[in-house]
Amino acid sequence: MISIRDLYDKGGEILKRKPEKILIICGIGLFIIGAFFVFVFGNVITNTDFETFINESVEQESEQDIPVEEFEGFFEQVQSINYNLHGVLMVLIAAIGAVALFTKHSRLLSGIFSLIGAGMTVIIFWWMILPLVPAILYFIAGFMFLLRKPQSK
Repeated sequence: MISIRDLYDKGGEILKRKPEKILIICGIGLFIIGAFFVFVFGNVITNTDFETFINESVEQESEQDIPVEEFEGFFEQVQSINYNLHGVLMVLIAAIGAVALFTKHSRLLSGIFSLIGAGMTVIIFWWMILPLVPAILYFIAGFMFLLRKPQSK
């Protein structure tokens, strides 16, 4: 059974949690940067001028490894992804990291929020490599929050 003393790092317990905070801050920064790149990529890939440029390039290149039909099908699939939604979800996961960072008195809640952020990233972005690094940082910080015990005075 979990007691109130386990939930709060108050009283005679001393632990600064600086490594966990650094990992969470790096994860938040990487999620924000990743969201920016997802927004920019989404705006570029769905631009009609870019599509025209790609189509002209494909038609001009006579020797190709990939048939034109397969390339056009791939390009349509890439365009069909909702990049704005993915960018917003990355910012949301960064906000979950901020909640974990600013939960001052409960290492258990901070660890749970960090692990929730890492889990959401794996579930939502399983097909993307970009958010994998901040998810790993959240995962490590979450376990550090949960496993590092405070020292008594």
